[in-house]
Amino acid sequence: MIKDIFLIDDDGLVNFLNQEIIRESFPDKNVQAFERATDALDELKKLAESPNSNLPLLILLDINMPVMDGWEFLEAFDRLPTTICKNCKVVMHTSSIDPRDLEKAKTFSSVTDYISKPLTNQSLSKIFLS
Repeated sequence: MIKDIFLIDDDGLVNFLNQEIIRESFPDKNVQAFERATDALDELKKLAESPNSNLPLLILLDINMPVMDGWEFLEAFDRLPTTICKNCKVVMHTSSIDPRDLEKAKTFSSVTDYISKPLTNQSLSKIFLS
């Protein structure tokens, strides 16, 4: 199955609600949620090794998570082969209001947007239209 969107957030409820919002606005999109960023990285690598699999078009990434936070995920993501990440948008999806986080997100070429929680139909449409 094609996974168009990866949700990476350590809060299972946030992932569930985001999946529902995505399904409501874009029922044709397939979503896979991860509560650990390491699991999402492993899945990306596994998908990249399979010639018939499709990599996600979008990753919604939280910043503050245990084990591997969003910044550590981005550092690892940017080290992946270009074939894995060239067509994938990474959007920081966070409750952080710290302007330093926004500035730091801008230093990663893979990050295309920075949106505040909660996810809304409007912010989701903005992501897909940009």
